[in-house]
Amino acid sequence: MNSNKDFESRSRRSRRAHSRRRGAIAGIAALAALAAFAAVIAWRSPSPPPAAPAATGLIATPAPQPQPWTRTQIAALHADLVSSFAPALAGAHRWSFCVMAQSGRVLFGANARTAVKPASVEKLVIASTALDVLGPDYRYQTTVAAAAAPAAGGIVDGDLWLIGAGDPSLRTSDLASGARSLERDGVRRIDGGVAVDASAFKGPEINPLWNPADANEDYQVAVSAISLDEDTIEFDVHATTPGAPASIRQNPWSGSLHATGEVLTAPVTADPDVIVAALAVPNHFDLSGVVPVGQTDREWVPVHGMAHYAGAVFAQLLHEHGIVTVLPARTGAAPASHVVLWDHPSKPLRVLEHHMLYYSDNHYADQLLRTIGLVAEGTGDDAHGLAVERSDLHSRGISTPGMRLVDGSGLAEANRIASITLAQILTRALSLPAERGFYDLLPAGGKSGTVKGYDFTAARGRVRAKTGHLTGVSSLAGYVVSRRHGIVSFAFMIDGSPGDPDGAIVSAVDRIAQF
Repeated sequence: MNSNKDFESRSRRSRRAHSRRRGAIAGIAALAALAAFAAVIAWRSPSPPPAAPAATGLIATPAPQPQPWTRTQIAALHADLVSSFAPALAGAHRWSFCVMAQSGRVLFGANARTAVKPASVEKLVIASTALDVLGPDYRYQTTVAAAAAPAAGGIVDGDLWLIGAGDPSLRTSDLASGARSLERDGVRRIDGGVAVDASAFKGPEINPLWNPADANEDYQVAVSAISLDEDTIEFDVHATTPGAPASIRQNPWSGSLHATGEVLTAPVTADPDVIVAALAVPNHFDLSGVVPVGQTDREWVPVHGMAHYAGAVFAQLLHEHGIVTVLPARTGAAPASHVVLWDHPSKPLRVLEHHMLYYSDNHYADQLLRTIGLVAEGTGDDAHGLAVERSDLHSRGISTPGMRLVDGSGLAEANRIASITLAQILTRALSLPAERGFYDLLPAGGKSGTVKGYDFTAARGRVRAKTGHLTGVSSLAGYVVSRRHGIVSFAFMIDGSPGDPDGAIVSAVDRIAQF
């Protein structure tokens, strides 16, 4: 698997390529009626992401003895923040700001109870609720089972079931380990085929309120009980000789995805310009463009129909380990009575959430939303997950004025949340046992994750935060360690600013840090 640096590079390249892909999409008239699958993808990145670096060594969770805020200090903070935000708010559509002391006292509020588009800071809600509902040590279990133990000669009578539980971190390498385990245990033949049970989750793979223009972007992928490589496929495009077609390899190979067209090898001085267009039929792509001599472009594109796809991948892995399947892969519910032949536990929830918050991973958030619905309400769909979020926030006394959430990731523009809600979530997490809070799960401002490129000055090394961006939306929410008053929680969301909202937010956080 690739390093964290690879995934960070992928995220940056994805954002740079986004506007160019939007323009290309508009030119494919044949796809207009099928926006859920229509997109033109500029190749961007290598293999699926690993877990984020361990949440240690940057900023330990502080335990200062904060001084009380005086009225004079609060007034000075108010004036500083108004000054910091003024340039970005001139002409902005709406905004919601809240700054809160460790005691829960609101130090600064501007439309703090007004619900606005949160973008990815919304992930703080699912992070908080999942820790509360599932617990920090919760693990997903992906299972391979049969109706009965293998017979003599290693023959499985009937199908081999791959049963998904929603693990967002499951990789092809994990299924390869399962195939090796079956081989070591003497399994040689499946008299049926691979049957995939993805019934733990309900509802469409793609949220209908997500922007169809983002279809097939690698940050908008399927939600399914059987998730594999974050529901993307890697294409390796390797240059050969100038003027000749490049070699193209799918990783993993399954035979269930189809690619047409060709990429030409260009001189070494050329810029890579490889494009794949998603065709009207799901999981069919057309490739074009150039790759310079001596280069290999490795890129992800989203996959649809995850149960069928994962079944084909697992069947191929079994074949590579000498295990014959008689029938093609299919989907369906596993028998209630079965024998587990192999199972794969995920890493604990806190590790998964660290990855989600460090990289702003939409897929993890939306998988978690359905998981809490399944565990708490018995139905793994968005509606039940959202109901669990609302109930959990209410039970903890967190204000939710105007809140309307439609996903777990913040990807939908229909989401609305007030800064007071986020500030209370953040502040109350500080009083929880360390394993149930998430201060240490957030990346360090100016140093790591999605906030690595933020140019903090006074707050550098003293802030942990979650970013949020959609078209016209800039958000940041998290913690900053002030000089005299301990940890301060903040939530800043700006919608439709014609200025520099990110710069204004950074300036505001720097000002808080100096108090």
